[in-house]
Amino acid sequence: MSSALFRTIAAVVLCVSAPALVAGCNNKPNDLAVEGHELVIAPKSTLSIYQLAGRLGMRVSYSSRTYAALSSGPVTVTVYADPNGEIHVNGRTVGSAGGIVPVGDMLFVPIAALEPVRGAVGFVKPHPVEPDRPPAVVPQPISRLVVIDPGHGGRDPGALGSGGTVEKEINLSVARMVADILVSRGMRVILTRADDRFLELNDRAAIANREGADLFVSIHADSAGSSARGFTIFVSRSASSGSTGAAEAISQQMASAGAPSRGVRNANFRVLVRTTCPAVLVELGFISNYYEARQLADAGYQRQLAEAIAAGIVSSLR
Repeated sequence: MSSALFRTIAAVVLCVSAPALVAGCNNKPNDLAVEGHELVIAPKSTLSIYQLAGRLGMRVSYSSRTYAALSSGPVTVTVYADPNGEIHVNGRTVGSAGGIVPVGDMLFVPIAALEPVRGAVGFVKPHPVEPDRPPAVVPQPISRLVVIDPGHGGRDPGALGSGGTVEKEINLSVARMVADILVSRGMRVILTRADDRFLELNDRAAIANREGADLFVSIHADSAGSSARGFTIFVSRSASSGSTGAAEAISQQMASAGAPSRGVRNANFRVLVRTTCPAVLVELGFISNYYEARQLADAGYQRQLAEAIAAGIVSSLR
């Protein structure tokens, strides 16, 4: 990812390009600042309003620093920020107040609020009536929808690596391959960008939310010191089981394909905490490493990684 200076603004770490430095994404344990991504520093054991909506099977109909609204059929959940933080389900207060904080342009709520709200939502939703007999024709299941997000693009090249490799080009090439493989295996796929164009981070996550994706996968290449190597899979802090399951499946497949692994790590990257569906971010390897840069620029190796990522996705959604 692109090398950056970090400024803390409203508890959000923003990456700012530093032209004199070599582009890079410096992986650090847990969710410390990682260069090249916008990292949202939220309190521990909290969920973003988008993650809360995903766990409740709802959509975010409004979101601001002061309150947010989630909706699904007859149910509306409203979340109000501290100092008088409350969560209402159809106008009735649920759970204890407090611990609802704005971080950047999003609200974060305690994980402990999830189950009381889930219970209240389930009470409001009408229970399905069992039919007297099964239908004569059983409808075929709809194929799963995966949103593949090639990182960077347009005026944002991402990391600039050894031998003139450009991250945005590698990201797009691998993402297209992953998409083609998934389509050939019967899945529906949306690319957040299919060519060299710039997209805001919020817009990338919004595509997955709007389309009701089953999984969001953001693809990047890493950069740090010349000796750093290997792929890394990121999920958010307080990641759902769907996110961690997808991350582990992709990691296992990539390792089986022979790529050196740095494991699955946690980081509250903006694209991960603004999606309502399970979401992972894949760092393919380090283009600051001469050997890996040459590999990542090779179409055959890109295909090898794409096959592994696609296999992990299929396995996690099976």
